[in-house]
Amino acid sequence: MPLADDGRPLESVDGARAPERDAGGAFLVAALAALVVARLPVLVVRAFDNDEFEHAHAAWNVSRGLLPYKDFFEHHTPWHYFALSPLFRWFAADRSFDAARHFLISARLVSLALTMLAAVLVFLVGRLGATRRTGLIACLLFLAQPVLIHKTLEIRPDVPALTFFVGALWSLRRALLAPQRPTLARLGWFLCGGLCLGGAVMCTQKLLFALPGVFLGLGLWVLGGGRRAWASRAAAILVVLAGVALPALCTWLWFTAHGGGRQFVYDNFLLNARWRWRTGRHVLVLLRSSWPVFLLGLVGAGEALFGRRAGRRDDGDVLLLCALLGLVAGAFVVPAAYEQYYLPPLTIACLFAARGLSLLLERSRHRERSWLVVAAILPLLIWPALDVRSALDRRSDVEMARLRFVFAHTSPDQPVLDGWLGTNVFRPAPLYYNFMHRELLVSMTDGERDAYLDALTTGRARPALIAMDDELRALGPRFLAFVRDHYVSDDGVFYLPARSRN
Repeated sequence: MPLADDGRPLESVDGARAPERDAGGAFLVAALAALVVARLPVLVVRAFDNDEFEHAHAAWNVSRGLLPYKDFFEHHTPWHYFALSPLFRWFAADRSFDAARHFLISARLVSLALTMLAAVLVFLVGRLGATRRTGLIACLLFLAQPVLIHKTLEIRPDVPALTFFVGALWSLRRALLAPQRPTLARLGWFLCGGLCLGGAVMCTQKLLFALPGVFLGLGLWVLGGGRRAWASRAAAILVVLAGVALPALCTWLWFTAHGGGRQFVYDNFLLNARWRWRTGRHVLVLLRSSWPVFLLGLVGAGEALFGRRAGRRDDGDVLLLCALLGLVAGAFVVPAAYEQYYLPPLTIACLFAARGLSLLLERSRHRERSWLVVAAILPLLIWPALDVRSALDRRSDVEMARLRFVFAHTSPDQPVLDGWLGTNVFRPAPLYYNFMHRELLVSMTDGERDAYLDALTTGRARPALIAMDDELRALGPRFLAFVRDHYVSDDGVFYLPARSRN
């Protein structure tokens, strides 16, 4: 008799014959392919988030040899920028509008590729200790969440961070579910999990909030092993800790060797710790679009905690639950928990939701299990399908028209001052702060703000173009008077030096 991934007979797991299971699996694979293909036209035409221009600009600066934090301001950890910067070998994004647009689309394709890798890892995590069908359902739910569709199509460090995070979950679950493996091989999985967590933090420091939950889960695993296993299990935790620390340590040492170690620590950790802008409204978007996953996730989590035979819980499930709790608790600590913060906890929710849905399917007495899979999954795909369709109407025409104007009126070496429109994405910034949104403005000291304005009003910084928005207007009367006295505009958005006008 064929066996499932956890060693149980296939019929006892799926309650159906193998051909029926295969038909249900074929539907899941087809739905996965449809979700991937549907992303492609959205990727090309959808409006750009302001964050995308920020991150593309940072990658462009790195490609020009500038050092983040030292030569220009950033407050995200740097791996994503260094990973994207080689793309500029194929796209002269500062020379022509077409090359700039092609780079932005290519960078989104990189995000899509990383999302597909994360989806494969979700499948691998979902099938550990369960079935192939459970893994496919987890993968499908993961790709179908509207918040995840929006944010993983964008150019943002949260996408590689998510891939690293899911890789860490897979590695750690492999280690916890394989007590029969040789010690060195098992420690290798623990080390891989730690390195992936460290890599996630070096893409975005928001993933620091996953660490307390992960180590809580590992600590419970140590305590559950009895005194004889304490030493070996504690050594495994130390290996994970070393893996987490190694990417951060190597990155900091590299920046220190290039004169930016202190600023690396300050911009990424100390500054963000005193970030004054606070908002938590984005969790409502998540609850509105993903509530079916959360309900199914409660069923799956309940089965993981209380439904195991012989009263033995899966250590990997405990780890996932602890990581989820840590990330949820982190949402109350993060000053501004935007939608992208919820990608890792939403991924764990999808894993438990797949477990919950599989449990409900297994307990059904309906013989046509493949049709039952279709009937259960189709309603969960309605919202994603409508969301993808509506995304096609949210086009990037306005952003591209503004970018075309910048290319028409400035050369690659001329600085452009931009608040938060992103029009200076492939132009040098006249000041250290290459963007100025209100979150940053309220976190700056009075001295930093005065120095910013002094550089403009005294002529030390001479923008060839100013893209005026509400973020720059928030700098106050002194800045507005400077613009009024030295620049002119036809549309109230783009301001050119008065002397350059005919």
